[in-house]
Amino acid sequence: TKLILLDSLLQEILRIANRMGCDGGTIPTRDELVRLKKKPEQRDKDGHRLYKWQHCAISQEPLRKPVVGCEMGRLYNKESVIELLLNKDRSTAPANTEHIEKLKDVVELQLTSNPAFDGKKSSVGDGMYNDALISPWICPITGLEMNGRFKFVFAYSTGKVVAERAVKVLQKDETEAQNFKEEDLITVNPEEEELDLMNSKMIARRARVKAAKKAAKEAKKRANGEFKAPDAVANSSASEPENKKAKMEEVSAFKHQKKTSDLSKVKNNKSKSVQDDPNASEVYKKLFSSHKSAQNLPKGNWVTFDPRYN
Repeated sequence: TKLILLDSLLQEILRIANRMGCDGGTIPTRDELVRLKKKPEQRDKDGHRLYKWQHCAISQEPLRKPVVGCEMGRLYNKESVIELLLNKDRSTAPANTEHIEKLKDVVELQLTSNPAFDGKKSSVGDGMYNDALISPWICPITGLEMNGRFKFVFAYSTGKVVAERAVKVLQKDETEAQNFKEEDLITVNPEEEELDLMNSKMIARRARVKAAKKAAKEAKKRANGEFKAPDAVANSSASEPENKKAKMEEVSAFKHQKKTSDLSKVKNNKSKSVQDDPNASEVYKKLFSSHKSAQNLPKGNWVTFDPRYN
């Protein structure tokens, strides 16, 4: 039914066109008669990919040695990173550089030059055309070019850049296996769906580094605590408690001696009575109860006793 309707519509349009002068044997096509909805412009994936692999993620300038990489796998010119860190106002800095707070947050990459790349050639021009797919750097193991077509990784501990295909070969090598542990590998220019994985790896790596520093610091403290001093220092340190004990004994003995001397003085003072004082008169001596006249006096009843009269 739809085909019949479409055919009848086309015939009617042809009749109208013939009446309006389109009678020279011209037959319009469907594309000329039916307006189609325009598709939105799509980003050139290949061009975008090549741009990321050949330009700095901060300054957008072409990459040139020394090239550094962050824990998220992005590539930068080292000069651009230093300028970013020196600038106190980072409001104009790209949003994907928030994790770079110091120069230790990036690692300088060990890139292998591509002998087929001629840097003197320009991207356009007759006779001097430089193929954009030819990368300045290649994998030293497989020879693959770093143009974004193949997946590349680098070891965060050393900064050595290789193709992902070469990782298994290097992990079997005894000399390189230590540098290419799975937790230390960072993918160069990861895809959007890999960014969360790279971020989690970055957090875990920084936590491991922090824990390792703390353990090394505690081990150093323990080593300093268990350090044996020389004999002279050891003897002096060993004699310190004895000297301190002797001084304490001297101080306590002095205090005891002073206390006993004071008590003896008091006792001596108590033993001396007014009655034995030759300089005191008899009338003065009678004032005290220690006088012999007051020794045999009758004592008053405790009820009626009044010291004023007795």
